[in-house]
Amino acid sequence: MPVYTFEVANPVVRSTRDKEPSDFKFEIESFQALLNSASRTKSDKIESSEFNAGGHSWVIVIYPNGNRRDNGTGHVSLYLKLVNKPTGGNSVNASFKFFIFDKERETYVTIHDGKERKFDAAHFEWGISQALPVSAFNDARNGLLVNDMCTFGAEVYVIKNTVTFARLSLKEKQTLRNHTWPVYDFSLLRDKTESPSFPIEDRPWKLCLYPRGNLRGQGRYLSLYLYLDDATDLTGGRKLYVECVLSIRDQFSGSEHKKSVGFWFDAYKDHHGFDDFLQLAELHNPLKGYKANDTVIIEAVINEMFLLTEIS
Repeated sequence: MPVYTFEVANPVVRSTRDKEPSDFKFEIESFQALLNSASRTKSDKIESSEFNAGGHSWVIVIYPNGNRRDNGTGHVSLYLKLVNKPTGGNSVNASFKFFIFDKERETYVTIHDGKERKFDAAHFEWGISQALPVSAFNDARNGLLVNDMCTFGAEVYVIKNTVTFARLSLKEKQTLRNHTWPVYDFSLLRDKTESPSFPIEDRPWKLCLYPRGNLRGQGRYLSLYLYLDDATDLTGGRKLYVECVLSIRDQFSGSEHKKSVGFWFDAYKDHHGFDDFLQLAELHNPLKGYKANDTVIIEAVINEMFLLTEIS
């Protein structure tokens, strides 16, 4: 097992994984000689070659002994730099992970802080000043620096500015939102029966019933549905949410058997309702008034309507 430890209070997340970095690997040979050369030129950092990720060019910037200007003393500091600085107020938003190869265990130490950064003309370099303690990096038992060789890596996740904005708006009540459908000669019905089309809020609707049941209600229930008779404009993300009550009137007592529910309507789903709206035994019970003089009275009441639209 590796002997390096991670500070609990540090917001940096460190873990290990087998999979190599998907965007870039940077192998350094003769690491100490490179450090000596950098020291002679009074440089405290090493830059990788350029690599492409998310349609942009980047480099990894490594401070082997820490970036003192960013509280990195005693740690390896790792940064990601955007090569071509954005101009004209533009920016690139990205999150990223750094990797150091553990040669002993053939795994990668993964280092990130989980933050999304905005790369622009003023701030084109972001990173982690306390990526890993220098002592842990230099300890040969950890496999990160072996035979004066080490390998760093990076993954960059560019957040594309392709947001689609949608709006859900309440349709103000302009008209009566109820419709009564008396179904005469009910005993003569054999199959699916539809009401005439009726308007509510400038949209045509229909009620539909199956006197002997439909789907899972077949043979045991009356099935009842509400249809949006024309949903051709509900495409491209547009949807209509309807809160409604469907009911059958008890013509003896004036009460109703009703079910309330909310439905989404669009061009692909133009009807909603209940396979099991009312048991046929209840419907045909002569002591009940759901069917009187061979007539069934059905009502639909729409309480609320919301229109979902995609703006862009």
